[in-house]
Amino acid sequence: MLGKLIKYDLKSMSRAFIPVWFLAPLIALLLSFSVKGTLAWASGSPLTSMFALGNGMLVMVMGILFFAALAALFVMTIVFVIQRFWNGLLKEEGYLMFTLPVHTWELIVSKAVTATIVSFVSILIGIFSGMILMVFSTEEVIRSWFVAWKYLFSSIFELGPTFWLNVMLFILLIILGIVQSIYHIYTAMAIGHLFPTHKVVGSCVSYIGISIIVSIVSNIVNACLSTLMPDTWYNYRSYDLMELMGTAYLLYLMLGTIVELAAYHVITERILSTKLNLE
Repeated sequence: MLGKLIKYDLKSMSRAFIPVWFLAPLIALLLSFSVKGTLAWASGSPLTSMFALGNGMLVMVMGILFFAALAALFVMTIVFVIQRFWNGLLKEEGYLMFTLPVHTWELIVSKAVTATIVSFVSILIGIFSGMILMVFSTEEVIRSWFVAWKYLFSSIFELGPTFWLNVMLFILLIILGIVQSIYHIYTAMAIGHLFPTHKVVGSCVSYIGISIIVSIVSNIVNACLSTLMPDTWYNYRSYDLMELMGTAYLLYLMLGTIVELAAYHVITERILSTKLNLE
């Protein structure tokens, strides 16, 4: 049943996001070719310079559209994360969702998984659009990209297994960080919904309050761990030890993110299971 819930949320999301996901790389491609054409015309005769001036206006318009598309993608992602949980579980639609033969945690997880997929794809689309903008620009930039990638691939395979482990842990940490951020919003909205009035304001206050509490706890834990860390870890600077320190630090960040994520899930699930008051 969890898979069906995720499929339903993804289907409702696709109608709004897929056009923007295609639009941002397309605008980046058109903007890149426009910049390249403008620079080529500007370096030619006075006649071609006049064409470059006219094309420069097109470049400016395409640039505005490109950044507008990225901004729309960013805003839509945040709105989607908030709206799907607020309207789907805390408003009228919640009456239907909570009559389904599923557990409360499945409803929460389905929203979180869908929001994570949307957020991750939007980030990749933004990065991909930026790469298109750079790759299809001037020859100097293209040449620099090829040199950089050639150097990267020639040296990256010479690194040991610890490096690749750290890369995988870093990618996993990014994904966990996205999920943790989404659950942070969910928990704030669930707590804010307990307010008798001004639930939106209560959600915002709850989000800030949770952030302050997490920051204080994290600082205390970090201070305690730093005092327990042996001095040899700071004095001995071999490359192998630095890699192991990086692995340990990534595992520590992942553990903290998982603990925080579990706390958010338990709080949200308990509120929705025992104290939910649908509008």
